[in-house]
Amino acid sequence: MTAAIEPIQPSEPARPHRPNTPLVIDPVPTNCDRTWTIASTSGYAATGYLPAWAEDDPSASGIPLERLVGHLEDMCHQAHFSGKMTCVTHGRNPVEESAVFSGSIDWTPYAENPDERIPVANVWIIDDYWIRGLSPTGLAEFAAQLRSQADYFDQEVRPRLVEARAEWGAWHASRTADGGAS
Repeated sequence: MTAAIEPIQPSEPARPHRPNTPLVIDPVPTNCDRTWTIASTSGYAATGYLPAWAEDDPSASGIPLERLVGHLEDMCHQAHFSGKMTCVTHGRNPVEESAVFSGSIDWTPYAENPDERIPVANVWIIDDYWIRGLSPTGLAEFAAQLRSQADYFDQEVRPRLVEARAEWGAWHASRTADGGAS
C-alpha cells in the first residue's frame, strides 16, 4: 500500500510533501471534475480520482495519520443495480416480496490484494447469498447461465408442470366423480 502513495507524475522531480497540501495518489483524468480527498488529523491529505459512475464520494477528514493507509485500503467506489422483485419464502416463514439478483459494481483501488484492485460486479442472489468478483466475462457467463436456466424452465420444466397439473386435474375429477375425498 505504501507504494501507492506517490506523486502521479513520474517525470516530476521528487519533492517533499508538505502538510496541508493534498498528496495525489491516483491519476486524475484531465476531463474529470470528480476527485476525493482524505485528510488526516496531522495535516496530510491524499486525493485521487473519483469515477463518474461512483454513487458516493469517500472524502473524509479527521483521519488519524496512522489510520490513513487502512482507510484507503477500505475505500470502495460503488454503483448499485436493482434486482427483480419476486415472492420468496424460507422454510415455513410467510411469503414475502424480495429483490433477487440485485447488486453493485465495486472498485476497491487500494485493496491489500492487488488482484482486488479492479472493478467487479457483485450479484446478491437473495438473503446472504452472493456471487462476488465477476469480471465482464464472468458477468456475461453468469447472464448466459441465467438465460439457459430460464430456457430450461420454459422449455422443459413448464411442459412437465402443465402435464402434472393435467394429470392431477384428471385424478381429482375422477375422485370427485367417484365420491372420493377432494
